[in-house]
Amino acid sequence: MKALPASFIAALVAVGCTDALVEKRQVQDINVDNRIAIAGRVCTTPPDPSGFPVKVVLVVDQSGSMCVSDPPGSQGNMGFCQVNGFNQGNMQPARVRAMQRLLQQFRSQPNVQVALVPFETNVKGVWPQPSGMNPQRFGRPNAELDDRLNALQSELGKGTDYQGALAYAYSLIASDIVETEATTPEVLPRTRYIVVFLTDGVPFPRCSGNDNLTQYADDLNPELTWQDSFGAGPPNMNFCNIVDPDDADAITGYVRGTDRNQNYQLFSYVKQIAELKDQYNVGDVRLHTVLMFNEEAVRACGPICQDIYGRYVRWPGPVMVPDGAISAKAIAKWTLQQLAQRGNGTYQEFSNFAGLAQLNLGALDYASLASRNVMKNLLVQPLSSEPGLEKREVDTDGDGLIDAFDNDFSHNTNKNFPDSDDDGFDDNFEVRRFDDGFRPDAKDGRGCDPASPLTPNCRSRDTDGDGLSQFAEAYLKTRPTLVDSDADGVPDGMEVRYGLDPKLRLANGIDTDGDGTSDNEEFRLGSNPIARDVPFQQKNAMQFALESEVQGDDSVCYDFKVSNLEMVTPPNRAGLTQGYNLFKVWFAEAPESGVATDYGVWKAACFWTQYDPPSVRIPAGPEGPPLSNSDFVAPQNIATPAQYDTTCLGISPARGTR
Repeated sequence: MKALPASFIAALVAVGCTDALVEKRQVQDINVDNRIAIAGRVCTTPPDPSGFPVKVVLVVDQSGSMCVSDPPGSQGNMGFCQVNGFNQGNMQPARVRAMQRLLQQFRSQPNVQVALVPFETNVKGVWPQPSGMNPQRFGRPNAELDDRLNALQSELGKGTDYQGALAYAYSLIASDIVETEATTPEVLPRTRYIVVFLTDGVPFPRCSGNDNLTQYADDLNPELTWQDSFGAGPPNMNFCNIVDPDDADAITGYVRGTDRNQNYQLFSYVKQIAELKDQYNVGDVRLHTVLMFNEEAVRACGPICQDIYGRYVRWPGPVMVPDGAISAKAIAKWTLQQLAQRGNGTYQEFSNFAGLAQLNLGALDYASLASRNVMKNLLVQPLSSEPGLEKREVDTDGDGLIDAFDNDFSHNTNKNFPDSDDDGFDDNFEVRRFDDGFRPDAKDGRGCDPASPLTPNCRSRDTDGDGLSQFAEAYLKTRPTLVDSDADGVPDGMEVRYGLDPKLRLANGIDTDGDGTSDNEEFRLGSNPIARDVPFQQKNAMQFALESEVQGDDSVCYDFKVSNLEMVTPPNRAGLTQGYNLFKVWFAEAPESGVATDYGVWKAACFWTQYDPPSVRIPAGPEGPPLSNSDFVAPQNIATPAQYDTTCLGISPARGTR
């Protein structure tokens, strides 16, 4: 590949984030005649709470011990609960009452959806019941969910498999996130996932793949490896070590002789749940834990319930602990506190009959991330020039290749057409990817060729108005419905123009060219983030002034002025007078609660000027046409040369002064 000429390397545009829009930089005046300013007003939309989903996963312990600790309850057969019929005069378990009150609260919050995950030896009877190719994972509280809650007290099982329950919660949330990302990714930064994990005791069974350690975990050292659970059945805790093909209560997927419900396994799933937040740019992900420990009920039950909480030993030894409830509570509390801490949530404890009577899940935070919309970024992009080392260089067609490069004939590009071969990849895109087989003067099979059987009758479209066609987005694997795929405040097309990765956030302080000005700042100034162009910045940096005002509908209006915009003199186009300059003003708004990570809702305005010295300067005054909020439209409505000619304010090459 030919080396790119210095004039091209020194000529590539783009913004910055809103933490420093009031300009502090001193800029030298070079030629006031070729400078212009733009002023106007742009407003955010009023906040819409319905656009901020809250998705709650209720993970509910349905082990057999619940019929004692949180009665009434039945295993639905002639099991322990059914035979002994514990109820203490209750008509409904405390956990069911608490969840019903919570659902009643959610009925007045239309943005809240719920998933119910009952678990014992396995997860059973989830709601909504998944079915079909694209199963429903969450739903609004309704009569069907009420019926499921009421049925819980007659559906108790045996085990308390924390690991399986947490694994299911992870898969539920992860699959919902993946589905949302594929359809409406802009919703994810505004979504909260909240897991509420309720249990009355410790994980059961716990299994260790190593049966020969000299010390295992106990209530005083719960962080160590746990020995195979007592009470899992002789001989030698057969659940953990002996395969029983007829065991109706086996944990699905468990391999005998391996670890189960060990701390590292539980913590791993919680870590995976918490990491979904950053992995998919989700607004919030939290896991709360609730311990319902009713030692009072177990003691009142008498000898028949003495093994409800299991038998425990302390190490070295082992030495039996006389009262299993003491160990069980200490272990359960430590484990659940650890889970909540790792899940960025809170731990709650309700003990004995009086405590469970006060069980209240509504005290947890289910608030949405809804907040007032504020400015995420404001940028001005000159589309008739590119930054050089000391001044702006003419780029007649606005493709990112300056005319001096187009005139070089090395790549047979046309300075009047941004996509010389009309294949959906602009000339700058293809020149930069010459080594990948792209040619700006020959249609590429990865793009649009109406005559090709692979893309019959195709046409290039910029579906989101970010400056990239659907073919370029597919090649780059950016999001064709998002102006800013990585939510860093810079439109994808502006990053691609300089060879930056539109899927990799421009972190604060990143300075690709090492000239002392961060990439974000260079985009805002209108300089080149991949060229050391300090002289250009000193002479030509854009200057911003900004004032904001909150409106009665809770929208925010911004009065802005951007000055020191340099005009150039592009040659005539199709016989028209030369000197037309096109400027595009980008504006992104985002919820105040998540400006940094929200993808933003973008809109744009544009205006023309004309500069052909010594006789032509339109407008004659120091400012371009004032922009009002109504001049800002969806970016895809001003994304093509034809749209620029007919829509942008000012004097246009196609229609004269508007």
